[in-house]
Amino acid sequence: MSSSRVLESDADVKDLLEADGMPRKELNQEVFLSGLGQYLRNFLREAFKTVIRNELTVFLGRGPYERSEEDKGNYRNGSYRRSLDTEFGELKEIEVARDRDGEFEPEVLDRYRRRQKKIDRAVIALFVGGISTRRVKKVMKMLIGKGYSAGTVSNINKQLTEEMKKWLESPLADDVRYIFLDGLNLPVRRFTVSKESLLMAIGVTVAGHRKVLGVQLGSRESAASWREFLKGLKARGLCGKELRLGVMDGLAGLETAFEEAYPRAKTQRCVVHKLRNVAAKLPRSIQKKCLDGLKRVFHAASEAKARVNWLRWKAKWEKIAPGAVGCVEKDLEALLSFYQFPKSQWAGLRTTNRIERAFKEFRRRTRAMDSFPNEECCLRCVYALSKELDERWEERRLCGFSTMKPTAETAKPRCVVANEEERKVPA
Repeated sequence: MSSSRVLESDADVKDLLEADGMPRKELNQEVFLSGLGQYLRNFLREAFKTVIRNELTVFLGRGPYERSEEDKGNYRNGSYRRSLDTEFGELKEIEVARDRDGEFEPEVLDRYRRRQKKIDRAVIALFVGGISTRRVKKVMKMLIGKGYSAGTVSNINKQLTEEMKKWLESPLADDVRYIFLDGLNLPVRRFTVSKESLLMAIGVTVAGHRKVLGVQLGSRESAASWREFLKGLKARGLCGKELRLGVMDGLAGLETAFEEAYPRAKTQRCVVHKLRNVAAKLPRSIQKKCLDGLKRVFHAASEAKARVNWLRWKAKWEKIAPGAVGCVEKDLEALLSFYQFPKSQWAGLRTTNRIERAFKEFRRRTRAMDSFPNEECCLRCVYALSKELDERWEERRLCGFSTMKPTAETAKPRCVVANEEERKVPA
């Protein structure tokens, strides 16, 4: 049956199914859609064949069997066949006309492309979404009737490499008011599999929008690694003109490197991490009572009230748990920096939850992989997730951060309520 025939009745559909090697049966939704899919693939195959022949006619300047006075000796030279994976399934044996001199290239069918770009994007989205290469093969088999090997999936993902490199070197607008810094250990294979530190910076702009500023993979978290990372951010344009606060954990060398790079900005130590550090220095029998008192320091109505609560807490626990008190006292000023900013922003500034949530999502997406085969693969996955986060955050302004004066006119986006996860501290 010709693929160009119009299907006017159930009998036509059944005849079409029988002609395509499928048993004649009662018509239902699944039978109809299956037959329609094959009908569309046959139609597309014929459409490609016709359009390519017409393109060759235009290229040569004459139709089949015609000759012209300006004939330069180039003629039609039969055809060859190739396949193309599309959103409608695999189009097999597409007839591609060719010329004798090999100069003709059809515009509707790229010479070296074997898959529709939409298919590649779907494979990348599945892989970045946390689906293993084995599962990707099964999913694509169900969707288009053809699965891809782990090697093919890996090659498809390599298309992100150039985008990733451009993103890592792209200029940054110097409109960041707050910056969140943290590191995540990931298993990366070089000669052997070892844990390497992914350094990440997320900024909140003066307009109240979040964005991933940059990432860097290094062997370990140290002052030298953070110094190099922050130097890279400055080289890309983040000079710190609007920067007022850096929020971070007590990672080795980070606070020193940040103060060297941005001396005008204050530092804020994450109170959640500090509460966990204090908990580790307390007997389980007094943890809850002691931590409840310490939380009043970080959830006071003002900085003055917080300092009063601190003195009371210190006086009560200094003799009972001197290690816990000393742990807080040595970083007290950095733990209270957030009080110097608008009250509506305190919940979002006293912890690194904004960057921890990104790390949590990244761990979930990469759980299917035991380790990254190389640094490039790791950074590709980080880039894809960062791009997804930026797109999600682009039209969302954080509640409480709208009091900052924007650098440019922006449309009023949807507001997101800041989450106060720092109130939950495990015993």
